[in-house]
Amino acid sequence: MKNFLSPRLLDSFIERAIEALPSGIPPSSPDCESLGKAWKQHGLRPGDLVLLCLPNCKELLHQYFGVLMAGGVPALLPPLMPAARLREIATAMGAFAIGGLRLSTGDLGAESYNSIGPLRIAILKPPPEPAGAPGEVVLMTSGTSGVASGCVFDFEAILLNGERHVQAIGQGAGDSVLLTLPMFFSFALSAQALSSLACGNRLIISGPPFSLGGYRKALEDYGITVSSLTPVGIRSVLQTDATVLAGLRVLSVGGDALEPDLVARLVELRKGKDVYITYGLTQAGPRVSTLAAHLEPSSRYNSVGLAHEGTTVSLHPVEDGSGRKQLHVNSATVMKRSIGRVEGRPKNDLVAPQTIATGDAFDQDKEGYLYFLGRLSDFISRKGEKISLAAVRRLAAGLPHVVSAKTHIIKHGDGTEDYDLELQVDASANATHEKSSMRGLLSGLLQRTEMPRAIYIEPANEMDGQRYK
Repeated sequence: MKNFLSPRLLDSFIERAIEALPSGIPPSSPDCESLGKAWKQHGLRPGDLVLLCLPNCKELLHQYFGVLMAGGVPALLPPLMPAARLREIATAMGAFAIGGLRLSTGDLGAESYNSIGPLRIAILKPPPEPAGAPGEVVLMTSGTSGVASGCVFDFEAILLNGERHVQAIGQGAGDSVLLTLPMFFSFALSAQALSSLACGNRLIISGPPFSLGGYRKALEDYGITVSSLTPVGIRSVLQTDATVLAGLRVLSVGGDALEPDLVARLVELRKGKDVYITYGLTQAGPRVSTLAAHLEPSSRYNSVGLAHEGTTVSLHPVEDGSGRKQLHVNSATVMKRSIGRVEGRPKNDLVAPQTIATGDAFDQDKEGYLYFLGRLSDFISRKGEKISLAAVRRLAAGLPHVVSAKTHIIKHGDGTEDYDLELQVDASANATHEKSSMRGLLSGLLQRTEMPRAIYIEPANEMDGQRYK
């Protein structure tokens, strides 16, 4: 593998990248090596962890690689994360510094504040020992592992995972790749940004919030040939203007499960052009498998495909009497260790060298195709009956105007469990209609014992929801 931490290669990659939505943030330095020297001047030691809170832009890539050039360990976080949460993460992980365009000066517990170009940096009390080692990076985990936990990888392992992804979807040096997800998502960082570095193609940087108009404009203005969306984005586009997805050479889907009927719609809409359904998790680096849906019979549209080359998967019975099997993944791209405060899943995810227990229930057919059944934690017991939360989300996501469905488990003091349902609806939905009808629509799909305790409804891409009981 070529040396991807070569300053010349990194600078060339960033220079070629284009901001589809100009951030107004000029790159802080003409080269990543100079940024690395600046970080060292501020006292960064080899292996020190730096939390970077920036929106999608070239400057994010400059600072990310600058920290690596200094021998530091970068981790990407949301740009508008509350100061109290930032301080909690920094403490739990043993961070050396926090960097952002705007930082609160009173709530981070910093010893000093400085700047590197447009980046404001809070230098924290140095931990006794650096949190990592030179050449390592941290990918933040989702809510399944708590809010202050991450996964430690060698940078080369993340690049290898990106290379395997582009091989699986046929991405090449001549492609123009649109990045629409925030880069603090492992799917966006590895399978889009860093895979473009490894592949040598042109990267077009867009970013949240996702809008159909902005997405369409980027596709047209920059001749985009490869785009990856989450199921939320897919549902939003299909409900508004499905023709937007017709022209891409490659369309891939990742980040969550996509219903088989929507996979069928994508295949039909794109008339033989490439449609890939992918599966992964942060702990695996993150991509694991890919289904080339346009080449498969409709009976496989509920599959997430075959494991990538160099990745070995196996199924292991869950000892709860349910008959379910957990997926284990063995790969050179699996995390080295966890960091921070891991909650909601065991800390011993690493069950063998380079092998992660995913916490996901799967089936596998005799040809090796994988079928995702849900999280092992996606079941609750209420009044003696087991409820599949994965099934609830799948059914709720098929309701009119719904683009995303999430479940939240409530554990009562007496040991009993319940759950709430959170729905995001598209902009065309009538809130009054949704309030009066959503529970009625759900009651036609779910048994009485499966109904949520409460339903939250909020507009897609909005943060403030309303609770409807």
